[in-house]
Amino acid sequence: MLREKRGGKMRRRCFFILILVLTLLAFIDALGIPLKPAQLPPGESEAITCTGKILRIQSKDGRTDMQIKLLTYGDKKVDFSENVLVSVYENLNACSLSRSIISFRAVLRDAPEAGNPHCFNYRKYLKSKGIGKIAAIRTFKIVETQFTPADLYERAIYRARSEFLQSVSANARGMISGVLFGDTSLMEEDVSEEFRQNGTSHILAVSGLHVGILYGIYKKLAGRRRGAGAFAALLAMLFLYGSLAMWSASSTRAILMIAVSTAGRYTDRRNDMLTAMSASAFILIAKNPYVIFDSGFQMSFLAITSIAFLRPVMPKVVPESLATAIAVNIGLLVYQIYSFNYFSFISIIVNIPIIYMTGYFVPAALAGFCAFTAGCGYDFLRPVVEGFALMLEKVNHVVNFGGLFGANAVSPPLFAVLFLITSTFFAASESFCIMKSRKEYKKIAGVLAVILAVSAVGEGFSYSPLTHDDIIFVDVGQGDCVHIKAGGKNILIDGGGAAEYNVGKNKLKPYLLKNGVSKVDAAIATHRHTDHYKGLTELSECMKTGEIYTEMTKGKTLRISEDVYIETVWPLTLPEGSTQDENKDCSVFLIHYGRYKVLITGDLDKEGERALIKHYVGTDTLKADILKIGHHGSRTSTSPEFLSAVSPDAAVIQVGRNNYGHPSEETLKTLDAFGCVMFRNDTDGAVGISFDKKKIRIHTNF
Repeated sequence: MLREKRGGKMRRRCFFILILVLTLLAFIDALGIPLKPAQLPPGESEAITCTGKILRIQSKDGRTDMQIKLLTYGDKKVDFSENVLVSVYENLNACSLSRSIISFRAVLRDAPEAGNPHCFNYRKYLKSKGIGKIAAIRTFKIVETQFTPADLYERAIYRARSEFLQSVSANARGMISGVLFGDTSLMEEDVSEEFRQNGTSHILAVSGLHVGILYGIYKKLAGRRRGAGAFAALLAMLFLYGSLAMWSASSTRAILMIAVSTAGRYTDRRNDMLTAMSASAFILIAKNPYVIFDSGFQMSFLAITSIAFLRPVMPKVVPESLATAIAVNIGLLVYQIYSFNYFSFISIIVNIPIIYMTGYFVPAALAGFCAFTAGCGYDFLRPVVEGFALMLEKVNHVVNFGGLFGANAVSPPLFAVLFLITSTFFAASESFCIMKSRKEYKKIAGVLAVILAVSAVGEGFSYSPLTHDDIIFVDVGQGDCVHIKAGGKNILIDGGGAAEYNVGKNKLKPYLLKNGVSKVDAAIATHRHTDHYKGLTELSECMKTGEIYTEMTKGKTLRISEDVYIETVWPLTLPEGSTQDENKDCSVFLIHYGRYKVLITGDLDKEGERALIKHYVGTDTLKADILKIGHHGSRTSTSPEFLSAVSPDAAVIQVGRNNYGHPSEETLKTLDAFGCVMFRNDTDGAVGISFDKKKIRIHTNF
């Protein structure tokens, strides 16, 4: 009895130490202190010759991404813990290249951070995967194909995966790859989106559900056998499946938990779910502290914590499998709204048939994979596996009801997320029940006060003044987008856009929802070029958006509030049938924000600037406090005469990474000579402007 009591205390202590470690790591990162020393050199401006081993490789849609461990950098041998993500813009034979050593010349650079407040941070995401730099190359040379036994194992795994997926029908391939291996790259985007909307996307990441099914199969096969041989067989099976899943954070966590729990039983050492989870978390963090920012890691551990705390308090009449599903959905609810900005009203109900079907699909798919690899019985199993895959996709599609029972959701404050999740677990804990039964209300209040304080500190670290600014020059890459807030309304001027990328869905929508905006009341386009207009049309397809105004000419205004309105100052007229494809004809807007003015010039060129100056000569119409520089800082815009006519205190260049040479040196020198303060989206991220009665405040995201 005493041993059990001490063991319980030890297990609770282990879990609380994990929480403390996670909290400290998050705060250290928020202070800008690296979680581990950077080994890769700072981003270079010139190409360097490197050699490295291809650890992971994936080809899709004319692009191949290779995760490479560098062996030489320039003329030096290196052994960095961080890898490099190298992209080649063509489809390559991944099976033949896996684990090969290649030589290439590249400019190694840092991955971009989140350009807009509270949005996806690609650099941190890559760090969570052990990747420190990125590069794009045109050619490379294979310098060595002599493989170690570990290399041969990895190549065999990769080839077996690829050949198995190629053997199934194309319409079932994406589902089989997603559910069995956790690889959604072969799935259609609309299918993946339906899984996200239904709250069932967890089956597309190899995690506790999948490994639990595998463990269940092992227990049936092993029966009562508990010898070292049975344990070794389990470890071998888990290691093989981990390799097939490419050791993602969620699969590694689940495999480590099963291994720790089973080892405890074989050695007669008591352990529980939280102990096993804590042990696996410590192992992952020790390997790479940035793994705490991986969404798979976060959801996986939050799900296990939810099961540990919430399932025991479920009514006993609820079946265990259903109680588990409910516990996980409750525990992940606020996190999913905060992270993914979507809420499904029926996700708990939808998960029941999906999880039930997955319980049969995973063993069938694994049996199919084994039969394919062994070369026997596969012809019988293939239609079964494909049938399960198509049925699972169909059921998930049907229960989606066209998104009828789901809705976009703005991210709640981080303070609320932390407090709600932590206080819910505390209220469901054994400690709370003991305090309550003993009427120790002061202790309960004290714990809640600590949770409140930690949540408040977390909110303070995540605070961004841009969220509360009046005008934000949104970072949409190589394009323009200005967000105006006044009188409870949200207006956009332009929305960026790219030929082969959905800026509206993937950049504008997350930016708006993560910064408290659920609806765009109206939008205006300076002209119909892709990098200004396309993002607006894309946004209107996935988020509530008011009318999109185009072909605006002089005299047309859009009033936002009593003292905030947008005035069109150019062009005077448009040729009949014009679609505003010419830069000289693009609309120019003057935002009147109280006593301040901001001039938005779109892609207006110097010819248009001269015409504008001529028309308004002798007036102060063009005078503005802030100027949005024309055409992304191109040399064809922003003449010294135009700067003099506007006389801005600050200028903003909306520009992203590009091959056009924007902004030009000529424009930068012109702005420097004029003496106004300059901001750029590519170096400063989003730029926010806040107006008050006395002065203008400018904030940047970087």
